[in-house]
Amino acid sequence: MIFVVEVPHQGEPRAWFAYDAEDLLTKVAGSDPLPWWEIHDQSTPRELIEMLDQDPADPTLADRLPALWSLVSEHGLDTPLYRADHLGTAGYQASPVSMEEACEAALKARVGSALQDVRIWWSEQEAVLASEDPVEPLFTRQGGWRCLHALREQLLALDVVAEN
Repeated sequence: MIFVVEVPHQGEPRAWFAYDAEDLLTKVAGSDPLPWWEIHDQSTPRELIEMLDQDPADPTLADRLPALWSLVSEHGLDTPLYRADHLGTAGYQASPVSMEEACEAALKARVGSALQDVRIWWSEQEAVLASEDPVEPLFTRQGGWRCLHALREQLLALDVVAEN
């Protein structure tokens, strides 16, 4: 499981979890200004063309869909391309981007505007160790006990840790 603590500018911190990267993307996209495919997507130019109900062999495609055809010209029809707009490059790129990287970038993009801070732990073990770390910066700053409490409540609710 993946655990997230969001610290708003006002109000109480909120902890939540995702089962895996796909669940994380669904939850991040639910409150993001970008649609999910701009947060993270992996597609080939052929798949993008077929999503538009077009034939990749159509000779007029280059004139009708020049941006999409430029991807075909540069990468071919079957090269996997990645999109993760919160990483600063809008559109599809050949550089691999994991769903986790893209979601983390989307959450961190909220810091400053919607959030004061955000933390992600990629496993139950990481979250438990963080909750027990006496020098975890999120928990040691002023009011950090609220963040720790939110994470501990989420860990307890999911039976990751036992109440002691």
